[in-house]
Amino acid sequence: MSDWLKRDPDNGSLIGPDGCHYENEHQACHYAVLHLCGCGSPEEAYNFCRDALALFDRRGTNDNPPTKEWVNAETMLVSLVKERPAEAAHVLAHFLSHIKLTEHGGTVGGSWLTENGTRIFDLGLTTEELLEQGRV
Repeated sequence: MSDWLKRDPDNGSLIGPDGCHYENEHQACHYAVLHLCGCGSPEEAYNFCRDALALFDRRGTNDNPPTKEWVNAETMLVSLVKERPAEAAHVLAHFLSHIKLTEHGGTVGGSWLTENGTRIFDLGLTTEELLEQGRV
């Protein structure tokens, strides 16, 4: 039984953070939390995200004595992306869609730029100086 999702009393479905109904917590996390869709291999995208999150799991690193070794999660994530580039690309494509820089129809691989995506692309590459300009 979920301790973070409520059940709809009319049909017993879980109500996700997006207000939609789901049969289980995995579905609620996949669609409402990770903002993935069902195209491609959704289970691989979900599992890639979970494996990436495992790298940032610091539980146990501050125990005395530590029960888990602290690692540089960003470095480990680079390794995970190199091991599973297709899943990484699929998840990144969904991320771009979620932040509304792209949108897609039947498959995320066929996405196209939104107005903001076009704007960012058309600006060209940036530099540290451009990003720091005028910041206090």
